Amino acid sequence: MSKLKSDSQESLAFGDMNHEWIGNEWLPSIGLPQYRSTFMECLVDARMLDHLTKKELRGQLKMVDSFHRASFSYGIMCLKKLNYDRKDLERRREESAGEVRDVLVWSNDRLIKWIISIGLRDFANHLIESGVHGALIALDDTFDHSTLALALQIPVSSQARQILEREFNNLLSLGTDRRIEEGDSAKFRRGPSWRKKLKPKDPPGQKGKERAPLDISASPTQQLEAYEAYHAATLPITNRMASVRSTSIPALGSAEASPKMSSSTGNINNYSC
Repeated sequence: MSKLKSDSQESLAFGDMNHEWIGNEWLPSIGLPQYRSTFMECLVDARMLDHLTKKELRGQLKMVDSFHRASFSYGIMCLKKLNYDRKDLERRREESAGEVRDVLVWSNDRLIKWIISIGLRDFANHLIESGVHGALIALDDTFDHSTLALALQIPVSSQARQILEREFNNLLSLGTDRRIEEGDSAKFRRGPSWRKKLKPKDPPGQKGKERAPLDISASPTQQLEAYEAYHAATLPITNRMASVRSTSIPALGSAEASPKMSSSTGNINNYSC
């Protein structure tokens, strides 16, 4: 009996969130009003939201932007947390309209008003149709002040960025379950270069062998001579032979390289190595 009652309540909740409500109210509230017509044409209601695939979103519903799809997913997560209760959603939005609390249910429009309230009016309109809303901020741990600054198109080296960072951290602590720890800023630093992750290649003939020891007390000339001696000793025999051949050929223009004339015949004799 209780199961039938819960099923009927869920159906009633879904009934409050028909395709018209999804297209006219919910999509604009999460900052995605540009997809209203396609959702309305496909009659997408609350029962269908959680079953839409990436292929359907990209193809039939024309939601190609990956950030918009992420925004869409976090909007659905918010509805799930509210058990798809439209009245509860509207009540909580109304209660948090004038103060920094319950960011989970903040609409895109409520977020724009907050941006204006912290003195960044010049950038606020960039959030229109951006897909940025309260659930995205409250539930996505990777969404930080830099991501929001990018959506607002705030220049990197500007005072507005500093203001946004300070106020955004306050927003997280007052209106969400996310917390900024002392070491948290480290996770936003640039990672080590991919070049440093690659092991240096061994020189020819030294694969799998130890490298030449380096005597830091020796002079640079002595270090170079020691390395060349070690390198020559570790070369394969064929490479050493080629090296000997290349060093035994006299340089062009030298006395040894010039042709020799036979005194008896007067002919020029060329001697090869």
